[in-house]
Amino acid sequence: MKKKMLIKELFNNSSLPQLELRILLAFLLKKSPEFILSHPETKISVFIYKKFKILEKKRLENWPIAYLTGEKEFYNLNLKITPAVLTPRPETELIIDEIIENITNYSKNDSENSLKNNSKNNSEKDFNFKNILIIDLGTGSGAIIISLAYELRNHFPLIFKNTKFTAVDISATALKIAKQNAKKYQLSNKIKFYLGNLLDPFTKNALITSNKHTGNEIIISANLPYLNPSQIKKSPSISKEPRLALDGGKDGLKYYRKLFISLQDLQNKYLAINNKFKLWLYCEIDPGQAIKTKNLALKYLPQAKQSFRRDLSGRNRLFIIKII
Repeated sequence: MKKKMLIKELFNNSSLPQLELRILLAFLLKKSPEFILSHPETKISVFIYKKFKILEKKRLENWPIAYLTGEKEFYNLNLKITPAVLTPRPETELIIDEIIENITNYSKNDSENSLKNNSKNNSEKDFNFKNILIIDLGTGSGAIIISLAYELRNHFPLIFKNTKFTAVDISATALKIAKQNAKKYQLSNKIKFYLGNLLDPFTKNALITSNKHTGNEIIISANLPYLNPSQIKKSPSISKEPRLALDGGKDGLKYYRKLFISLQDLQNKYLAINNKFKLWLYCEIDPGQAIKTKNLALKYLPQAKQSFRRDLSGRNRLFIIKII
């Protein structure tokens, strides 16, 4: 290429889908995707063209767009993303929706004021603010815990004030990214990050079963690895993402099995010191594993209430367990 190319010419010559092309070109030109679409006559320098061709080649080799741009939009946030963390998926936003609805509805229903007035207004004056502990397992980029904290701070500041936000990941590199994202949204002082496997940082240090957590409600979100090796091998689109965040063992349920066993132990310990103990677990799962996941949870938590939520494709994507 010896002369400047027009945006519309690049569209005609690229092998990428138009949406992906717009995102990459907007990133390089520091413009919005809408600008790219509405200004097809804009000239592209030789320098930008060469950089685009490098990104185009990587994208055609299955590098996620987020790794190429270093960012990903998720639940109204723009998060930093690197190859050290899984790219947040739109279906994961279902977890945030359900947890926020749970917190606000439960707090409201438990409020004496709400009971007396039978109010349907979502004003915070109707809520009863108890100490709630939220634990995000396998936090990765921090997408879930940061989104929860951000949304509650913006819309329910009193609930936000009385909620403890924590996150765990087995990868120190992932935690570094999550902390950077928390800092970007001024949540560094509100969210505590722990290095470890599943609930180990809490159970081993008695952070839940001691007086360090005095509330009755614990909410756990878990977007753990749930693919088996065969599924990973057959999915070239995820070949560049960290296997640690994808591989759920031989049957895909390795980490959920461990989690349910830990919850069984936690339930027994916590009930011994607090008979008003309530716990909600929100798990993103492989829709094809819904029945197996349900039966596995039933084995270790037979008294718990179970339910599913469907994603936009109509598949069982979110598995919810309630211990009340």
